Amino acid sequence: MKLTDQEVIALLQYSFVRLDGAWFLSLAESHGVDTAWNVDVEVWKRFSYLFGKKLRRDHIPEPVWPESFLEAMEILAKVLKIEGREVTLEADRIVVHVTDCETQKAIAKAGIADCGIATIQTYQGLVRGLFDKELEIEVEHTQNLNQGAPVCEVVIRRVG
Repeated sequence: MKLTDQEVIALLQYSFVRLDGAWFLSLAESHGVDTAWNVDVEVWKRFSYLFGKKLRRDHIPEPVWPESFLEAMEILAKVLKIEGREVTLEADRIVVHVTDCETQKAIAKAGIADCGIATIQTYQGLVRGLFDKELEIEVEHTQNLNQGAPVCEVVIRRVG
């Protein structure tokens, strides 16, 4: 069998989200949902920091706010197969609306978690890695598909 690069990427996207969910559910079964949720948040915080560092080292050596962060968000969205995403840049904030997200769908199917706090930590970690801890952001997860909202909405502001 010979897969195209696009087919391999689709398998990687599928596998990444499913692996994240599989370890979460396994940990929840053995140690409880609260423990799994706390570990999940820490994992995303660390992963996103390392992902941001990798982007800075290999692709965005001199990041500029907010353009480089928007680029990094776009790359991360492709890795995680977050489709149905709209990002707007306003005077002092970035607003992200998501209507189609593989992670959100998996969370909804499992019915045991909410990605809000992990989303906050992911964006903050991405900024710390990308800007070498020199820039801080405030992130609010203001609407959530898994709580009946029409979109997941995240509002990001630079601090200072």
